[in-house]
Amino acid sequence: MTPESTFLESARRAAERARDAVADLANNARAWRERSGEREPIYIAELAAEEPVRRWRAAAALRRNPLGSPEAIAALVQALADEEQFVRWHAAEALAAQEPGRAHAALERALGDGDPVRRAGAAEALGKLGGESAVLALRRHISDGDPTVRAAIAAALGQIADPTTAEDLLPLIEDGEPEVVRAAARALGQIGNTLAACPLAAALVQPGQDVLVRRALAAALSHIPHPDAQAPLLEALSDPDPQVRAYAASALGQVGNEEAHEPLRALTGDKSRLIRGTVSDRAKRAVELLERRGRRQAQQT
Repeated sequence: MTPESTFLESARRAAERARDAVADLANNARAWRERSGEREPIYIAELAAEEPVRRWRAAAALRRNPLGSPEAIAALVQALADEEQFVRWHAAEALAAQEPGRAHAALERALGDGDPVRRAGAAEALGKLGGESAVLALRRHISDGDPTVRAAIAAALGQIADPTTAEDLLPLIEDGEPEVVRAAARALGQIGNTLAACPLAAALVQPGQDVLVRRALAAALSHIPHPDAQAPLLEALSDPDPQVRAYAASALGQVGNEEAHEPLRALTGDKSRLIRGTVSDRAKRAVELLERRGRRQAQQT
C-alpha cells in the first residue's frame, strides 16, 4: 500500500468514527429528551413541594428540557413568585432555556400578573430569552407601578442590549427609587448608546444622590463617555466616594480635553483603595490617554 493510499484509508476511518460519534450523541440526546418528557409530571409536582431544595431541583431539571410542555411552562411561571429566591432564579433560567417562542407568550402574560414578584421574574426570564419580541413586551411594561419590577425590566433590557431601548430607559434615570435608577444606569452602560451620556452625567452631580446611585451612574459613563459630559465628570472628580472619582477619571481619559489635564494630574495623588488598584492608578492611566491623544493630534496638524 502506498503512503498516499495509507493516508486516505486513515482519513476515511477517522471520518467514519466521527460520524458514529455524532450519531451516538444524537441518539443519546433523543433518549434523554424522551426520559425527560416521561419525568416531566414528576418535576411539575415537585415545584409545589414544601422543601425549597426539592422545588429548585425540579426547576433545574425542567431547565434541561428545552421542549417543555405548556403545563411545565405554566408551572415554571408560577414558580417565578416562589418565596425562595434560588427557586425563582432556577425557574427563570428554565424558562429562558426553552426553544424560541415556546415560553414567550406565557412570560408576556406574566408581566401583567397581579404579583410584582412574578412580574419581576418574568422580566428577568425575558431578558435571558432576548429577541425583538422580548424587547417589545418589556417596553410596554417599563412604567410598572412597582419599583422592583421597573428595576427588573431595566436590567432585562440591559441584558438584551438593543441600542434603540436607550430612549425608553432614560426616564428611569429620574425615577424616585434608587434601585430603579441604579438598574437603568447599569443597563444604559451595557447598551452603550452615547445618547445617554449627558443625562447620566447630569444625574451624577444632582444634589442628594445616593452613593450607590452615583457609583452606577459613573460606571455607566466610563462605558459611554462623551465630550459634552466633561463638566459634570470634572465635578465628579471631587466626589466623596473613591469609586465615583475613579470612574469619572476613566471616562475623562477617553474623552477629556486640555481642561481635564490638571484636575486629573491632581488626582494622581489620591491613594484611596479600590477593588483593583487605587484612584491614583486610574487617574494616571487617564492622563496617559489624554497625552497620547494630544500627541496624535499634534502629528496630524
